[in-house]
Amino acid sequence: MENVNKVKELIKGIVQELVQHNIESLPLEDDSEISNLKEELSLYPGVMTLPPEVAYDQLEDGFYIDQPDAPHFSLGKKNVKKQFPKLIYMVDFDLYYDNERSNLTLQCNIYENKSGDWMIKVSDIHVM
Repeated sequence: MENVNKVKELIKGIVQELVQHNIESLPLEDDSEISNLKEELSLYPGVMTLPPEVAYDQLEDGFYIDQPDAPHFSLGKKNVKKQFPKLIYMVDFDLYYDNERSNLTLQCNIYENKSGDWMIKVSDIHVM
């Protein structure tokens, strides 16, 4: 249950940034580009709104990966302190427009570093 609440809070933060049009502040996956996200958002009709709390309660059904035993990967002997974070969740979340659930979906990856801290990265926004 604690993990579900952590994921909800991370997704809520991303959605709030999107609703407030703070796209440049989003933490993106390396292959994602702000311009692509802006274009996808501009093509969708209506005004993005905050979802109701119940939408986050249904979020648990959208978790795709939970690999607590997957290792952290190091960059080699010379870079021992630099660690690749471990992918622990891939999450899809339908965005809301004009207070209605839309078919525009936010896709995020959630990682855990070696110290146990979680970080979220936006990988895509597209029509599903």
